[in-house]
Amino acid sequence: MKTTKQIPKTLIYEEFDGHPIYRKGYKDFILGLKKIEEINMGTSQLQYLITWSIVKFLARELPDGYAAGSSELGLHLTKGTNFAADIAVFREGVLNIGFQSTNYSDVPPNVVIEVDVKIDESDYFQTQDEYFHKKTERLLAWGVERVIWVFSASRRVLVADNLKKWESISWDIPFTVIDDYEINVWELLLKNGFQV
Repeated sequence: MKTTKQIPKTLIYEEFDGHPIYRKGYKDFILGLKKIEEINMGTSQLQYLITWSIVKFLARELPDGYAAGSSELGLHLTKGTNFAADIAVFREGVLNIGFQSTNYSDVPPNVVIEVDVKIDESDYFQTQDEYFHKKTERLLAWGVERVIWVFSASRRVLVADNLKKWESISWDIPFTVIDDYEINVWELLLKNGFQV
């Protein structure tokens, strides 16, 4: 796509091997169809409910010392590769945060949970599948023990424990997040006000 319009950094969602990965809708900004404030920087209501329901459950169920939070934690894997994590879960003693902790995390979370794909993959990846497969592979190779993707459109969950074993299940089947703590996305949604 040829353009002379400068792409603002706020439209960069992640960086993959030195390549910017832009947010969905950034091309509308380039073409002058939307203003920057019209590009969806946040999540949908359903994505919010999924994320909030999982974090709420983990905060209530995980013992003291575990950290489970959401806020697009920045993950610095290597020079030129920086990802965002919808939900990151750390076991006790993994995180050491102080006043100097103002950069992206260079410590891999034990678990990363992603809710849907929020990027325009067309400039660097062939498909959305290629994007989430490559992101999952990189996170696992970096040291993340489990990567979980929740896809709201297909109502499926992908659980990847290592580079060789990935499992795709319906989101109404329980799965392990960390240690012995299991969740069932559908049950959590219903408990937290999802309207059928």
